[in-house]
Amino acid sequence: MERPKLKLELIFFHSPLHDYMVLEESRRSLLESLGKRFSISVISYKNITAERFVDSEKVYIPFIASGGCEEIFQSYGFSLPLPLFFLYDDQSNSLPATLELSTYVTQGRMSIPLIFSEDEITEELLSRTLRMQQTFRKLKNTRIALFGDTSPWLLSSKVDTQAISRMLKVSFQKIDIPFICKQYKHLTALSHENKELYSNILKKSTGIKNCTKEDLSDAIRMYQAMDELMVYYSCNALTVKCFDLITLCNVTACMAMSLFNQAGIPAACEGDIPSLLTMIMAGNISQSPVFMANPVGYNKELNTLDIAHCTVPLSMASSYKLNSHYETGTGVAVEGYFEKNVPYTAVKWIGNTLERFFVSEGVATESKHSDNMCRTQMTLRLDRPVGDYILNAMANHIMVVKGRHAEVLNIWNEFLSFLR
Repeated sequence: MERPKLKLELIFFHSPLHDYMVLEESRRSLLESLGKRFSISVISYKNITAERFVDSEKVYIPFIASGGCEEIFQSYGFSLPLPLFFLYDDQSNSLPATLELSTYVTQGRMSIPLIFSEDEITEELLSRTLRMQQTFRKLKNTRIALFGDTSPWLLSSKVDTQAISRMLKVSFQKIDIPFICKQYKHLTALSHENKELYSNILKKSTGIKNCTKEDLSDAIRMYQAMDELMVYYSCNALTVKCFDLITLCNVTACMAMSLFNQAGIPAACEGDIPSLLTMIMAGNISQSPVFMANPVGYNKELNTLDIAHCTVPLSMASSYKLNSHYETGTGVAVEGYFEKNVPYTAVKWIGNTLERFFVSEGVATESKHSDNMCRTQMTLRLDRPVGDYILNAMANHIMVVKGRHAEVLNIWNEFLSFLR
């Protein structure tokens, strides 16, 4: 079955001296060429409305059809879905106007191509742009539940939430840990859906040790309690100061974090907001679950980074066992295993406005198990020198997503500099 064409809408920007219909007709060959590869539609900037850009499966690109439209773009252009790329051609002073606009938009803060000709508009470029525009849309609709504060050992993992809200349009909702415990203790039984989830997890698990089936039931009850609070507060991403739950409820959030991330709801341990924001962005851009892990060792000679944590999304692991939480021996954690020679991307943003960034692709070389570290363990052979990661000092968590995504994440990072 033939794959459907990507949808592309060109927004013609032009001088008031030009008639739109005449300009559109003069670009007939360009539109026909693009139409062979994409499902294309065109409008004049005069028809821009908020309702015009509701199709989240369509890529929107401004086409600078003539010179003299720069001031008009000031009034209309920033209502277009971000990130912005420009299409130009060799008619009507299109290129000089495009150069002026790209300079105005970036103010010299970006070092990636924003200007493309017709033959440079490839399926790969549009697919990448679509994922980034979809990510911006989702960020605008992201409400983050902060269950408790940041864990006290995360000295460098704080952000300026007001600045982040302005940049990314996300919002934050603080929820005290006792609210989770109250909700958890109030639940006397799993929902029908979560009973099925409990059975499926047990069925697919290759073993259970240092914990019991009752512990798994409690772990899923904690997931249900947190999920109900997420619905109540209209949140769709979360962090949790998870060690407080162990003290107050004698249950860990490891399985809950795994299940939220598997379901496409980004969830970060230890109240780590930079890691959560990295998970949200990397997960949406890659369209894959994200594993939040501790770097636990590295080898410069082999250029490998060892990572481990107890919360890997079940769908990321080729197989898994159920084990207790590593540091406390409490509750249920995921002991996941990975296939060798599968590509992954390690990524992290950190800083008050996420101004510091690291990314490297790599390959899984080993999925061992040691009782002396968190339950899911992976060794990545990085493409970049592992020393770069150590010298960049990106705090004590790193995000890992399946596949090779460094190029698009680097481009996304450039757009973040535009938003600051």
